[in-house]
Amino acid sequence: MRKAIILLLAAASLCGCASMRMTPEEKAAIEATVQENLDNRSFEIEVDQMNPMRGGAKHVTNYSLKVDGDKLISQLPYFGQAWNLPYGGGKGMNFESKIREYFETMPKVDMREITLTTNNGEDTFLFVIDVFTNGKTTIRVRSRNREPIEYQGMMRTDIQSDK
Repeated sequence: MRKAIILLLAAASLCGCASMRMTPEEKAAIEATVQENLDNRSFEIEVDQMNPMRGGAKHVTNYSLKVDGDKLISQLPYFGQAWNLPYGGGKGMNFESKIREYFETMPKVDMREITLTTNNGEDTFLFVIDVFTNGKTTIRVRSRNREPIEYQGMMRTDIQSDK
């Protein structure tokens, strides 16, 4: 009986994976959109997982990081140790600020790495964003007053550029 249940679950998960396959045209369209968003410096990443330094990974919903030209809009959760913060915790990782520095490299054929710095009036942040051609992303954040944290998510590919 136990083997039948395991076999049934395995078959169901394989059927679910088969329905998620993309056609080559869909894959090419996503890659082109990701490339265009990065070239325009206008993109939004929907975060679905966070990895604090202490403790395990946590699934999250309704959080994002948006770059729009020289502006960064961070709406990210934070768990970890903080050292020098305003009373009440301050802005945390929820802020809008101007990007001070923006560098982009291509360490792999299918990945672009974006490094940017910003200041929200309470702290200085260094964001390192790895974006793959399929839209998957990893965001690593370091600041002066908080422990580093990492996020995973997907770039929105349905955003139309305002420019």
